[in-house]
Amino acid sequence: MGAFARPTSSRSIRAALGSIALLGATALVLTGCATGSGNSGSGSGDELDLKIGSLLPTTGTLAVLGPPEIAGVQAAVNDINDAKAGITISSEQKDSGDTSTDIATQSTKALLSSGVSAIVGAASSGVSLSVIDQITQAGVVQISPANTSPAFTDYKDDGYYFRTAPSDVLQGQVVGQKIVKDGATTVSILYGNNDYGIGLNKSVTEYFEANGVEVAADVTFDEGASDFTSSVTTALAPNPDALLVISYDEIKVIAEQLKGQGFDFSKLYGVDGNYGVIDSSYTNVDIAGSQFTNPGVKASDEFQAKLQKVVKDAGDKELTVFSYAPESYDATILIALAALQGGATDGKTIRDNLEKVSKDGEKCDTFADCAKLINDGKDIDYEGQSGPISFDKNGDPAQAYVSVWKYTEGNKTEYEDAVFGDLTK
Repeated sequence: MGAFARPTSSRSIRAALGSIALLGATALVLTGCATGSGNSGSGSGDELDLKIGSLLPTTGTLAVLGPPEIAGVQAAVNDINDAKAGITISSEQKDSGDTSTDIATQSTKALLSSGVSAIVGAASSGVSLSVIDQITQAGVVQISPANTSPAFTDYKDDGYYFRTAPSDVLQGQVVGQKIVKDGATTVSILYGNNDYGIGLNKSVTEYFEANGVEVAADVTFDEGASDFTSSVTTALAPNPDALLVISYDEIKVIAEQLKGQGFDFSKLYGVDGNYGVIDSSYTNVDIAGSQFTNPGVKASDEFQAKLQKVVKDAGDKELTVFSYAPESYDATILIALAALQGGATDGKTIRDNLEKVSKDGEKCDTFADCAKLINDGKDIDYEGQSGPISFDKNGDPAQAYVSVWKYTEGNKTEYEDAVFGDLTK
């Protein structure tokens, strides 16, 4: 989340994505706009033409996630088209906003009307829950790079919803495990009153209870609140060994109010929703010593360089952290592989082949290599930038990594570790 372009600067990335043209094509041959029927593979010769949308935040409480996620989609689009493997792809980006507005509904309507067969997004679980019926009932695949709410696992979506980020059942276990490992026996939790906060709070609370750790205070706050004095005071009143804050960009004000109460930031823990919101450009408070979890692995130097080229080409600011960029990249690659595997670009074909290309075949880790195997008639198992993925029957990644990051002086972050989780066991 770091020093990403804020809503104003991220528009250049959005504009760049919105204007992506099909490689070597002058028009899209798509049908059934609102029904997500796409085309059945018609184009020049056997070439498949695929159009997707991205519903990612450039405004609202999760706007800091937009630049790396959008860059991840763009990087995948580039790699798919560069492979010249029998499929070309175009992408249109729309702002998801947050749950305080109706932006996502309007953006989704526009994407569906433009004839997309799949949508990458949203970042916020709450936003996705507000549009999931709108998308999936249109026969369009929705694949989120960042939704972690357990609510999606059993959601009635006719198989059209997927995600490349693990459920908070896993992240809750990892952040709880980290806090326990650091020696805390009493913990206070401060969390947002939304689907994300409620779900993650439930997961981590269950972990603490199962491991003999006392939840000294369990305090909620309304999403969009601007003053957390009372909530912070209540959370700190029991003098806990650790404080876990589950929030989005509210962490900035919360940290300032923690500082005002003389809080020791080595006792602060955070999660993916607020990791990187405070960065080296933020000087109001230094949270050195605090630790945050973030699904996925550390982006490789090669992948970081690829993303930096994307933002540079878009005229945007350099990325300093890469939250959910790997997951966004993998979501886009998997959509194209599923279409190639099924021989068509409609939503149903993509839906029916996503699980297949993610497991139980010959392992491959680039679009070009995977596409070659598919074109040679072989089954594949795509191993992505974010990890093994391996979709289960609910569209969840059954196996995933959660990374741990530590803040150092000047609000810089250092990678500590990646914890592997397997939800099939």
